[in-house]
Amino acid sequence: MPMCHYKNLLCLIFSCLVTMSALAQDYEPQKVVYHVNYGETSRINATFNNMTNHLDAVGEDAIDLKVVVHGPALEYFIEANNDLDKQIALDSLRFQNVQFLICGNTLSAYQLTRAALYEVVEEDIVQAGLPAIVALQQRGYIYVRP
Repeated sequence: MPMCHYKNLLCLIFSCLVTMSALAQDYEPQKVVYHVNYGETSRINATFNNMTNHLDAVGEDAIDLKVVVHGPALEYFIEANNDLDKQIALDSLRFQNVQFLICGNTLSAYQLTRAALYEVVEEDIVQAGLPAIVALQQRGYIYVRP
């Protein structure tokens, strides 16, 4: 290959590296609360994808991400008991330190206990979803509702 082609190739590689480094962004640590109260599985999966992208962009060590779940979204956690894809979706987010906070009022309305939900522990239950969101915002969490 002639020398001028090597120079052109090096220039191209260098410009790509400069562009890639310009696109890379450093974010300050973040505290975020996602609000999920809809029942459509496709919308919940899209929201989980948003969370994964958020975690990837910021870095799981630089984000405290909580998800307040109430209303029809509770059904996702019921169905996850027998749905491997839903289990994987929930487990992969939990593995990245995402905490799902389940509305106790919704549990009561569905006449269920946390035992009916996939991998929900006592500390994941809040009395009421919306006041929990407000309390998190008062503690500096940014509200997101995709």
